[in-house]
Amino acid sequence: MNYNRNTTHLCQAIFVLVIAGLFIIPGSASMTNESYKEMRHTMNVDGSTIYVDDDNTAGPWEGTAEYPYQFIMDGITYATAGDIVYVFSGIYNEHVDVFVSITLVGENKDTTIIDTEGSGTVVRITAEGVTLSGFTITRGGSYPNDAGVMIHTQYNIITENNIQQNSYFGIYVLGGNNTIYHNNILENTYQAFDVTAGSIWDSGYPTGGNYWSDYTGTDENEDGIGEIPYPTGNSSADQYPLIHPYGSVLNENTEEIFLTIQGAISDSDTQDGHVIIVKNGEYWEHVSIHKSLLLQGEDRHETIIDGRDTGDVVSICASNVFLQGFLIQHSGVEEQNAGVVVIGKNCSIVSNILYDNFQGMILKHSAEDATIAHNEIMNNGWNGITLKSGCKGALIFENTISDNFYAGIGISGASNNYIYHNTFQTNRYQAYDDATNVWDDGYPSGGNCWNDYTGSDANGDGIGDTPYTIPDGINTDRYPLMAPYTSEDTIPPAVKILSPQNGLYLRGLRLFPWLFRQRTLLIGDITIEVDASDAQSGIEKVEFYIDNVDQPQFTDNQTPYSWTWTHGSLLKHKHTIIVVAYDYAGNPSLDMIDVRRFL
Repeated sequence: MNYNRNTTHLCQAIFVLVIAGLFIIPGSASMTNESYKEMRHTMNVDGSTIYVDDDNTAGPWEGTAEYPYQFIMDGITYATAGDIVYVFSGIYNEHVDVFVSITLVGENKDTTIIDTEGSGTVVRITAEGVTLSGFTITRGGSYPNDAGVMIHTQYNIITENNIQQNSYFGIYVLGGNNTIYHNNILENTYQAFDVTAGSIWDSGYPTGGNYWSDYTGTDENEDGIGEIPYPTGNSSADQYPLIHPYGSVLNENTEEIFLTIQGAISDSDTQDGHVIIVKNGEYWEHVSIHKSLLLQGEDRHETIIDGRDTGDVVSICASNVFLQGFLIQHSGVEEQNAGVVVIGKNCSIVSNILYDNFQGMILKHSAEDATIAHNEIMNNGWNGITLKSGCKGALIFENTISDNFYAGIGISGASNNYIYHNTFQTNRYQAYDDATNVWDDGYPSGGNCWNDYTGSDANGDGIGDTPYTIPDGINTDRYPLMAPYTSEDTIPPAVKILSPQNGLYLRGLRLFPWLFRQRTLLIGDITIEVDASDAQSGIEKVEFYIDNVDQPQFTDNQTPYSWTWTHGSLLKHKHTIIVVAYDYAGNPSLDMIDVRRFL
């Protein structure tokens, strides 16, 4: 490492860059990211990058990518002004004092953790012109002079950190002219205090400020920024507090971060085929998807899009959209309002929850070849799913559609759609259909499970023996399921011994069945014939046993299933024939018959 640098010249350059950065207000969150990266690159023109990794416990410790320092303070100690100290993901249990004008950056703010385990200040900045970014800074001490981040100087930039669960201050600022934005400041005893009220706590509008876990403001215009500033002490404030933790909405292809879902969709850098990732949280938005995107929520129980009882919550206007992993709720209360409205072609709505909307989902006349699968559609004010006249080619399968006020699925004038393997529970009307559609997947795959179906299943194949009638037309579910469909085969196969049955068998020839109605007598060899079937995964094998199931006498893997029992016993005449069928999921089922055999 070269220690003979003109540090005075570099510090002056850094000072000029930081001052200029304070007066440049980017136009969007993505612009801020790019500006910040460019700034870091500029600062490092004449500097070095020093690496730190807590996994390098054995050394050597040279500060290189191959041989990084083990501790952050070692990286800082050997740095000079203008250097970048890059810290790989890990847990660093140390007190960090940044006493030189450097960029201290973590690999990932969620996985690069500085944790003092409840003692002292975690990160103390005593030099000017420091940039701190990319860390979780946590568990500072509980005394009034303790903080997650304590800034003694000016012209520093604190951005894109998680500052959380510190026992006294999250951030304590003694110097002025610092810029603090896009941090997630979470569950500290006192979130922040600006002693001189001379620092800037945001990056302007629409880029925004920080996310504060105790912020109670609202976002009526759905821009991801609260209307009311967040106070940071001594009349200073974050003028543009974020509604969601920074980093909640990400374009996976461009790596740009956005404050809202709609912001990510509408951004000019977002193109057809891109993936938008949305982390857990409650997003008060009306989302219009007008590009062919994959919109992916983190968890469909925790990633919530809430329409606040107005309009449509999600409108899919483009074709080839994939929507997955959201709880979509609280549309407007007009007949045309829904949690999801599909207008485009070849769209997929998969693994979502549509709850407490007026209509759960509406497929408009132009919505061709949609895939609606693995959703929970419940407690909506009218229909769970409505298909409008002209909608065609929809595949609606493996959804749970329950407790909707009027119908589970309502179809008016929309033909050539396919509805199967869904579970309908306690809707006022499970379904109605005045057009021509297919309500099952044939036999043995089956149709839908209807909790008001009253038919029986005599052969135990999991499918009702009589069709389920769909009101308002000529449609029926020909193969209604006796239990909710599951892609995991948990239903045992059906198996029955066809031969022998009651009667006298002479070398396989059945005689006098009317005379031997309660008994089966065998004389000589007999071919045991079995019928076995499975509605889901199919039959893997049928095993044949005599008297016990310790060891099969024969295993048959092909239909028709049979085995010829050739060797009887001279002394023992009473036997039990046992057959066990296994499906490909490993579910067994058996049938047996008691016989008497001679010869």
